[in-house]
Amino acid sequence: MPLSDSDKFNRFYEKNRVTILITDSGLGGISICAEMADELMRLHMFENVSLIYFNAWPEQNRGYNRLSNTAERIQVFDSALKGMMKFKPDFILIACNTLSVLYPHTQFSQQVQIPVVDIVGFGVEMMIRAIKTSSQDRVVILGTVTTIESHVHQDILIQNGIQTDQIVSQPCDQLATEIEKDPAGQIVSDMIHTFMCQAGQNIDPACGNVYAALCCTHFAYCQGLIQAALADVTKKTVKILIPNHQMAGYLLANCQDTRFSRTAVDIQVVSKIIWEERKIKSISSLIQPVSPETANALKNYKQVSNLFV
Repeated sequence: MPLSDSDKFNRFYEKNRVTILITDSGLGGISICAEMADELMRLHMFENVSLIYFNAWPEQNRGYNRLSNTAERIQVFDSALKGMMKFKPDFILIACNTLSVLYPHTQFSQQVQIPVVDIVGFGVEMMIRAIKTSSQDRVVILGTVTTIESHVHQDILIQNGIQTDQIVSQPCDQLATEIEKDPAGQIVSDMIHTFMCQAGQNIDPACGNVYAALCCTHFAYCQGLIQAALADVTKKTVKILIPNHQMAGYLLANCQDTRFSRTAVDIQVVSKIIWEERKIKSISSLIQPVSPETANALKNYKQVSNLFV
């Protein structure tokens, strides 16, 4: 008989030594890894933690949004999930909205015996809290093409009483890829301007508050640019919703006690593909203030060609 979710969680929190695996298709979710590393070192819930950042990007020059169809994306991510088990994780965090919407359709999700938590629920919860009290408020869901075409966030919002006309879904094709290269560059700025103009065409000028939900972990690196561009288009004060922080604090928010005097944290970054040096330099500089250890692990990442098939 499969373990219930509560059984899985209880077994995890009872351990002294744990391996936590965080996965994303790229370097957006490593900001979550950095926040978690910082929290683990401060709160001492475990004696030893192995923190694995697993890049699930499938091919050197071809990511999930460039695979032929949804069935292929599911199959590739299923293979990546099976590859993650080589590290014997006690807990998996899917720090990627694109991968999160694929996860329930994988074979792995039906068989796994450890807790797996994806980022979609954190974003949806933030959106519901933000706009449920006023039907005049609007939320712009910003994500990759795969994320937006899945309608997962929108469907859950509607199931929770949010009106369809309160939701604007805006795909931002290739924005995550460009953010990794240069988050403050002109290309990223121009793309954000274009996407916010497209979103603005679907926002009623007479609406109330406007919220932008960053449903791609990469977008948090450019939250200021996104906020300013959408505010300029809508002539509204725009509030940013970032589920990254909620996911980063999730594990330790459920811990009741500090059980040890210190926690030893070992961080590894692994990837099937080779990252461009400018991407490593750009993203490591952003996470360095949060967790120098995670930034150092990124600079010294391990490229494993057979990480998954």
